[in-house]
Amino acid sequence: MPAPTAELSPRHRIELPKELRSSLNWKPGQKLMLIPHKNGVFVGPLISPQEIAGIGRGANTEGYRDRSDRY
Repeated sequence: MPAPTAELSPRHRIELPKELRSSLNWKPGQKLMLIPHKNGVFVGPLISPQEIAGIGRGANTEGYRDRSDRY
């Protein structure tokens, strides 16, 4: 299945295809974050710091390099 596409309008706006918005459950007025990466942009819902707090809890730290083993 080919990736959904969008076109940049003369007013520099992009309309996301309906199948994409529906599958991601994005609603009108929802805030999105844009993260530049090389020649493109990652788009995702805006996430508050409270929503990501504790995301690394329980992670396996075996083999983790700390500052003492760096050059």
